Amino acid sequence: MTSKRDTKSKSKKAAGRSRAVTPAEMQAGGAASSAALGPLESAVYRSDWRASLKYRDHVAVMSARREHELMVRQLQEQAMAAVAKSSAAGKTHARSSFAALRRRAAQDIEDEDVDTGRSAKTAPEAVTAGRVAARLLFARQIDAQPGLADAIRSGSPVVVVDVPHAELFNRLIRNWKDVVLPPSTRFLQAAAGGAGGDREQYDAVYVIAKEAIKPRERDGMQDMALAVVSLALPVFAFSPLGATHLPEAFLRASRHRIEIPRLDPDTIARTVRIVTGRPCRDLLDAATAAMLGPDELVIAVRFDRSPAECMAELRRLAADKTATPSASDLTLDQLHGMDEAVAWARSTIVDLAAWKRGEIGWDAVDYAAVLNGPPGTGKTTFCRLFAEAAGIPMVSATLARWQSSGEAHLGHLLRAMRQDFEKARSQIPCVMFIDEVDSFPNRAKLTHSYKEYQIEVVNAILSEIYAHPGLIFLAASNDITRCDPALVRAGRLNRIIQVPLPDLADLGMMFRVRLGRDLAGADLDEVCELALGGAGADVERIVKDARRYARHQGRPLVAADLRKAVVVEDDRPEELKRRAAVHEAGHILMDVLFYGPDNVHANITAMGGNGGAVVRTDGPRLVGDHEDYFLRLQMLLAGRTAEEVVFARASHGAGGSAGSDLERATGVAAAMVASFGLAGPRPLLYLGARDQREELLAHADVRQAVNEELTKAAAACRRLLEIHRPALEAVADRLMAVGRIDGAAVADAIRRHPAVIASGSGPASTRQEPNLTSKAPAFVELQPADDAASGGSSPVGGVR
Repeated sequence: MTSKRDTKSKSKKAAGRSRAVTPAEMQAGGAASSAALGPLESAVYRSDWRASLKYRDHVAVMSARREHELMVRQLQEQAMAAVAKSSAAGKTHARSSFAALRRRAAQDIEDEDVDTGRSAKTAPEAVTAGRVAARLLFARQIDAQPGLADAIRSGSPVVVVDVPHAELFNRLIRNWKDVVLPPSTRFLQAAAGGAGGDREQYDAVYVIAKEAIKPRERDGMQDMALAVVSLALPVFAFSPLGATHLPEAFLRASRHRIEIPRLDPDTIARTVRIVTGRPCRDLLDAATAAMLGPDELVIAVRFDRSPAECMAELRRLAADKTATPSASDLTLDQLHGMDEAVAWARSTIVDLAAWKRGEIGWDAVDYAAVLNGPPGTGKTTFCRLFAEAAGIPMVSATLARWQSSGEAHLGHLLRAMRQDFEKARSQIPCVMFIDEVDSFPNRAKLTHSYKEYQIEVVNAILSEIYAHPGLIFLAASNDITRCDPALVRAGRLNRIIQVPLPDLADLGMMFRVRLGRDLAGADLDEVCELALGGAGADVERIVKDARRYARHQGRPLVAADLRKAVVVEDDRPEELKRRAAVHEAGHILMDVLFYGPDNVHANITAMGGNGGAVVRTDGPRLVGDHEDYFLRLQMLLAGRTAEEVVFARASHGAGGSAGSDLERATGVAAAMVASFGLAGPRPLLYLGARDQREELLAHADVRQAVNEELTKAAAACRRLLEIHRPALEAVADRLMAVGRIDGAAVADAIRRHPAVIASGSGPASTRQEPNLTSKAPAFVELQPADDAASGGSSPVGGVR
């Protein structure tokens, strides 16, 4: 049997191990942390260190007690076995011995409780890492303002505390009170309706505002704040953002505003040391620390682990967030191909922080923007990540969702719209995001019988989008030209950010981000060239499919899985695939002849409804005269014309849908005739903007002139393709063999297969010499009417 002395010895040894570090050692710099402790943070550190030590001692004693009880139980079982074997005459003596044994064990446990000063009713509370970190951060921010701690203890300051991060906010409001004031302090929690108590009954007042003040609450909150300030007691006002969540009286009365930052390496190291009781010789890097919150600290940092084990667990939790990121867990820095949008986000986040600090007015913040680009390019994802990076909520809405809120009745739609905007205003600072904003049409162009309904809808959203401090408006569109001009004017969604399809470099970085640690040394150039013309959503799908192939076969991911995922939809017959190769060969051949071999690529990957694509990632800068647009027409018609040259007839692949080669060529020609003044019988007559092709083509003479321009361009293109037919066939063969080709390989095919010029054939255009140099002509940038970066949606392919 273990004696009482043995039990006490074990508990003292366990407690002794937990006393390996003292607060004095912490001040002396025994840990790896680099920042010195301020006086209040040092006091909080010592207090939490002692509380943690007390808890660890209690755990050690209780562990020894349980061990003691287990040994007693074992002896009891042995005694019971002896009773079973004893004779009838000896049963009474055995029972007596057993009862004495139980009394002695109970006395040992009672003596131990008396000696240690503990009982089940007074067990110390566990010191969690989340609590410790929140208190340290709060104390540090008070230390950062000289004299604030003394003012709180001896005066009546109003202290506004902004805690923008939800996890920290919830931890801090439960654990802040004894950071700067003694535990005996009598606190009054004030709320709307007044101070709610006699001044003599309290020593300090605090307010917790989790939501922004609603207009109908503003007067009541202001009255409460005035009543609280008039008590002349220390006041603490906690909120995610005081500028929007607290009444004006607190903001005007406060000369002390502090903001609780995210976790940093020093705070994490000190938290580990307090909870474990042992020195933390390791520091996380700043990027890893920024990814962690109080919840991760509670999961990873426990008293029963060593500091090294805690740090390893924290790194694992951080790595889990970045190992295989999807669109749901990317960061702004990982949105490749969206440079303009990310730059706007960074700038706006800086200005938003300055506005929160009261350094600038809301009119200095660039608070509204529209992202315009093809589907799948990450516009919606960007808006979500912007809100996350800014640390503010986001309310998302679409016209379709508002319409579905009732029975499509106008009143129901407008009510749903107002509710979402009111919800966003109640959470400021907040992002109000409107997806598919091009669903709100230009009122001047509405001619159908229910136009009054749509006009009311557009009028309603226009009335909701106005400068409101703390409210950022973001919208996404596939074609911003369809929107009502009033929606994108100055003061509303005036900043239009173009989001193009990614180029090769951007695709490579997108694949790397989504692959995480997989295929770290693999060459992804082939996969990127095959995926060129796709969007970020296509990259997401390709990586997901590739992982599934490898997982189902029970092996690691290999590069071949990615290639298979790119062409997974290509179940076309050989004849159709050959036609797609000839089609794209025609496009890229003409592109290289006109603008040179750099930055242009073609593939015949069946993706997104297309049979292939030609993409020039850095377009030439041109003058914008008739010749430039005439070359553009030839390039757009080259796919269809190449089919005629090789197969003697064209397929439907160049037309049939919006964004197809014929649709875009018709738009360019219409702008040349009726908007740019570059072609047609009356070039000086302006009939409309270049993007209003339906209105331009409403005139019969314009349609005739457009057809003439298209016919001439097709004829010129045919002559060039016929004299370069050997090169055309070679490029098509290469596409059939490997599925892709770049401009350099096309230029090489042109050199290896000299042009065959038939006698009597005229020039294809005024630029007769092919441009096979590495530089395109440098003039003014050309911006034709159709130059949105999207390709045809036909089963054959298109130029982009």
